[in-house]
Amino acid sequence: MKSVIFIHGDKGGVGKTQCATRTAAAFEAAGRPLTLIDGDFKNPGLHMLFEDRTTCADLRTAAGMEEMLETIVSSPDDVLIDLPAGGSDATAKMTSDGSAEGMIDLAFLLDQIDARAVMLFVIDQSREVLAALRDELEVFAGHQPDWVVVRNHFQDRPFTLFEESRTRQTLSEIGGQVADMTRLDPAVVAFMANTGCNLNTIHDHADASLIPKMRAASALRT
Repeated sequence: MKSVIFIHGDKGGVGKTQCATRTAAAFEAAGRPLTLIDGDFKNPGLHMLFEDRTTCADLRTAAGMEEMLETIVSSPDDVLIDLPAGGSDATAKMTSDGSAEGMIDLAFLLDQIDARAVMLFVIDQSREVLAALRDELEVFAGHQPDWVVVRNHFQDRPFTLFEESRTRQTLSEIGGQVADMTRLDPAVVAFMANTGCNLNTIHDHADASLIPKMRAASALRT
């Protein structure tokens, strides 16, 4: 069964693109084909590191949504979509009755192509992101995607609000999982951005020294 993986998080700067590029690199390292869609047309970070096999689609527009849907349907492989900031605007279009341009009943689509949806929802320690997660869990209640909440440890603070919230309990009740995205050395992030490497291909770059390669390998393992 094909998986359609949505990298979500709602607000900008929460770490969605970092999650998307790490996931894509992990699939690549495991030899698993993965079709990539970068939905952040203004800041296409996924496209920057996987330019040769990433479709850019502005999911803020009906045309971009149509392009994403056609790619999902036509791809023989798993599909990963990096949603833009304000991704709830895009997901709202996936939970409509699906009759209008740029709209889709996601559950019906996935049933037609024998696929499942996976939501990787990236959170930091803020109340705003937690509220967005709660709202999206409610929106997708009838669509039953697999949920993985990715705790971004870029800031060295505990996720107390999340762990003590009703949202955390709801996630457990539906069988959702929690994963931790450890902090990656900013120098490694900058090197990859400047050279077009990802966590997997940095090991073959002539200008990458041993320590950045080791840190990239550690991030890839997680």
